[in-house]
Amino acid sequence: MRVLFAVIPLSSHVRTNIPLAQALRSAGHDVRFAGHPNAEGLITGAGMHAVLLGDVLDKSQELLDDSAESDGIALDPDAPDAWEHVHEALLRDLVADYFGPRPPGGRSIVDELVDHCRTYRPDLVIWDPLFLPAAVAARACGAAHGRLLWASDNIGLLRAKAVERALRDGGSAGDDPWVRALLPAWRRHGLEFGEDLITGQWSISTVPERMRPAVAHTYLPMRYVPFDGGAAVPGWLHGAPERPRLCVTWGGTARSVTERESAVGLPTLFEAVADLDCEVVATVHPDQLAQAGPVPGNVRTVEYVPLSMLLPTCTAVVHQGGDSTFATAVAHGLPQVVNLAPKWGELYVARYLEDRGAGVVLRERDSSAAEVRGHLERVLTDPSYRRAAGVLREEMMATPTPHDLVAVLENVVMRHRR
Repeated sequence: MRVLFAVIPLSSHVRTNIPLAQALRSAGHDVRFAGHPNAEGLITGAGMHAVLLGDVLDKSQELLDDSAESDGIALDPDAPDAWEHVHEALLRDLVADYFGPRPPGGRSIVDELVDHCRTYRPDLVIWDPLFLPAAVAARACGAAHGRLLWASDNIGLLRAKAVERALRDGGSAGDDPWVRALLPAWRRHGLEFGEDLITGQWSISTVPERMRPAVAHTYLPMRYVPFDGGAAVPGWLHGAPERPRLCVTWGGTARSVTERESAVGLPTLFEAVADLDCEVVATVHPDQLAQAGPVPGNVRTVEYVPLSMLLPTCTAVVHQGGDSTFATAVAHGLPQVVNLAPKWGELYVARYLEDRGAGVVLRERDSSAAEVRGHLERVLTDPSYRRAAGVLREEMMATPTPHDLVAVLENVVMRHRR
């Protein structure tokens, strides 16, 4: 069968798709990726064919800008009713990117993707939750289609909340600003509203079941398989470390991440690890390192090293709560310290790790280096954290692999494709 993956140009999003794409191709299926021009390197660098559509989209910067302007687009599992501003922010973002007025004489990326699908005629379209044009194109050409979730299903939860509000107010499921905004593009291609145009016919989820929202939707579980590209193994990673090794990763390696975005800044974090009896490997961009101040003697700074290469040598990891880093750490059975920076699903990650006893969360922006050091020492020395992390790994290993999912998707296509 012909399979089209539709992605946005964020490395962690694209790379989450690669193990499944490889499994499908290994099973003999024809696989392509569709995305914006600045996704080309991410797609072809993974050995996949790229279909480039629309203009350059700097989605990473847009998400950071949204976070700055609206106190984040992260949903809080402990505040289930505080969802309206996230709903509005994402609507503005999606309409601006994909469903706004077409330029005079021009065509939108929705039109381009529909045209490509009507020519390529995929049997299956797997799309990023933020790339809603893919649902339009899949429906227009009769393909089975679903989302591949790289994090908590915020959009599924937002949609469920919006429908609940509309019904409570005496309306229908279509009485939602999202539906009203997207309807013109749907109708331009001969489509009427359906829930699959927002959340897919089903969703492939690499997220643990306990982190999924309680919504009426079909989730196909798939094991998260770390894929972070190729690189040469540096000499210092050839042997086992002489002391416990702590990985500190700051995320956003292409951009400077500011003090505003993390609970504890790099200067405080470096001061906290300076007196620890461990080796620290900090993966930081030069712009981030410039904010850090003095680098302690036990800290090795590197701009980039694949986490799948580094984490097997580590005792624990400090990160900002991103789902890919969280899942990679789980795959290696590591305790985690979340230096909280809510932008999407980080609050779900933080609560899950705390509830399962596999990590601690740094929340207080005025934490002292001594307080942070105390949290790090607990995670490095208390064996209960590693035991709990081992349980999470066992649960992940029991989840169907991307290869297991191939047969499931073949059956799904037989049921859904028109």
